[in-house]
Amino acid sequence: MAETPDMEATAWYRRNFAAGLVHGVFFQASSALASVQTVLPSFVALLTSSAFAVGSMAAVQGAGEVIPQLFTAYLIEGRQRRKPILLWVITLRWVSFGLLAFLTWRLGATRPGLVLGVFLVLFAMFSLVGGVGTVVYADVFAKAIPARRRGRFIGWRQLLGYGLAIAAGFLVKAVLGNERLGFPTNYALIFGFSAMALLVAFAGFAMIREPVHPVERRSTSLGHLLMRAWRIAGENANLRWFLTAQALTMAVLALGPFYVVFALGSDGVSGAQIGVFLAIQMAGAAASNLLWGWVGDRFGNRAVIIGVVVIGGLTPLSAIAAATEPGLFVVVFALLGSTISGVRLGFNNMILEMASVSLRPTCVALQNTLLTPVMLLPLMVGALAGALGYVAIFWSGTALMLIGVLAALRIRDPRFHAEAACVES
Repeated sequence: MAETPDMEATAWYRRNFAAGLVHGVFFQASSALASVQTVLPSFVALLTSSAFAVGSMAAVQGAGEVIPQLFTAYLIEGRQRRKPILLWVITLRWVSFGLLAFLTWRLGATRPGLVLGVFLVLFAMFSLVGGVGTVVYADVFAKAIPARRRGRFIGWRQLLGYGLAIAAGFLVKAVLGNERLGFPTNYALIFGFSAMALLVAFAGFAMIREPVHPVERRSTSLGHLLMRAWRIAGENANLRWFLTAQALTMAVLALGPFYVVFALGSDGVSGAQIGVFLAIQMAGAAASNLLWGWVGDRFGNRAVIIGVVVIGGLTPLSAIAAATEPGLFVVVFALLGSTISGVRLGFNNMILEMASVSLRPTCVALQNTLLTPVMLLPLMVGALAGALGYVAIFWSGTALMLIGVLAALRIRDPRFHAEAACVES
């Protein structure tokens, strides 16, 4: 009897599990060392005093990761093997941060404007190829790890990844707190470590054995795929409530890069504490990951999403309180980490359960592409920060999450309601 893709996934499960862990753990460490919520905003703030520049960095990251996703879904729809695409993506990403480390070391002190411009260009490329990788990784991961073992894999990947990410936070603290390592050498070292972690992640992913599934190109062109995507969104009310709740959650997460800038403007907060905030954020993500995983297994991903929306609303509220009590910034970053962890587990897992194998690339791409306008919100936050102040913006974030709770309550979990699955007529 010929070996089926599911049989192949089971046969290579141990190898794929180990290789996937190496990739996921070191990718998490690399992301922590180049955190868009802590390290990168503080780096940009040293190059320029403009809050708009911080917003530009966050917008580039957000929009860059979602813009290419529908194109990627069309690109891979007819391909049986998709792993090589992601290997190229990871290569471009570690090369980008390696180049950034070198330029920061050589020119960060003498030509900060040039370094800022090159950083935004490199970070845009980094984010664009990351958007390609998101769709490909979701598909390869879903094929390589059997469905009944994904929860175990995600749990270990998150637990070990956040453990290494916490260590990365203390590494950042040690580097930024070392008086012998001034700017730009300190940030160049951090970016170099991030590039090396990505190189290890590349090696891990290269070891994954990708099962070959039968494929069928259902879109005759990219335009046809776009029409299909919009039709799927229009025909599935549950998908629309899901996307609404995610959009509101991501809108509040757009405030993330500004918490560290806000904290650095407070009395008693030094640059070395950026590493502490990063470690706290990762610890909050790691601890809550266990909670989110248990809630997801016991009550479904809808319950996770509702919890994430509530925690997301408490984050800007705690930042407002930290304005008069800087010690509360540890709470801000713990809640921020918890929200990000919950988004990854709740929203990402639900879309995998909501969509069939044939619709998965399209639905994942649709999920992220429709969020493109939300990803540009950091630009608005950066522009308004000077006029309104951060406190007013944080109040707006809390208000948005109240609406997000209402949207999340309207979601139906396809695990318990078959009719809530995403279908195409």
